[in-house]
Amino acid sequence: MSRHVHLISFVLLCALSTGCFYGRPRIKQLGPDRILTDAEVRKAEQKIIEADKAWAARVEPGNVQKSFDLLRESMKLAPHNTQALWRAARACYWLAEQAGIAKDEKKQFSLAEIGASYAKHAIFVDTESDEGNYFLALNFAMQADAAKSKGLAMIKPMLDALKRANELNEQLDYAGPRRVMAQIYLEAPPWPTSVGDPEQAMELLEDAIEDHPNYPENHLVLAEVAIKLRQYSRARKQLDRVLAAQPAPDWAAELPRWQEKARDLLKKLPQK
Repeated sequence: MSRHVHLISFVLLCALSTGCFYGRPRIKQLGPDRILTDAEVRKAEQKIIEADKAWAARVEPGNVQKSFDLLRESMKLAPHNTQALWRAARACYWLAEQAGIAKDEKKQFSLAEIGASYAKHAIFVDTESDEGNYFLALNFAMQADAAKSKGLAMIKPMLDALKRANELNEQLDYAGPRRVMAQIYLEAPPWPTSVGDPEQAMELLEDAIEDHPNYPENHLVLAEVAIKLRQYSRARKQLDRVLAAQPAPDWAAELPRWQEKARDLLKKLPQK
């Protein structure tokens, strides 16, 4: 999901598939709220299950908003439920991205701000929430993309959250924390201004592809890094992998956009 117009726009390529199901969500009760009845717990859990179904069908218009609405209903019953909180952060990120595509920066920033608050709440409840940290970083990125002046200042908190997510679960979203860190190192200005380092980005992506060789976005981002390093033959091979990819449940909604990006990059490569 990416439009490299400004520094932080790299995150728009992050798909955020994370479409797999996590089994029956478990409600964690925390804080001064009254203890839920068994019936209320089951109802809150069922809302999350329904939200997951809507998210899995996000290729259809309106389903992400439907998922988000269901998650908010679940959180009315169980405000400290990490399973609903990180999913709400994910939905806000996705909706913020769509607002960015539509050039509605005010809406993009507002949605990402809400998403970041859900992610922070998830981390407060569970300090080992890998998804909370991951979607905190991505919502920070959406805020920075909507308010370009915040770009450089947001890099450190994004990297901190991504590194924590990677420590907790390096396989999350098909090596998503490593992939997004690589995009930061690709797009950021180099030292001493910032942390830009294409070679480090390449190392992260090679590691991600070793773990998840069939995930198209890993190849797409590696192609972008290869272009930056003028490794055009390698970039072409990676882009061909993206174009040959077939839809899968976790990335069917994102694949057309990745393939469109791959075709655009191929057109810009030097002739053999």
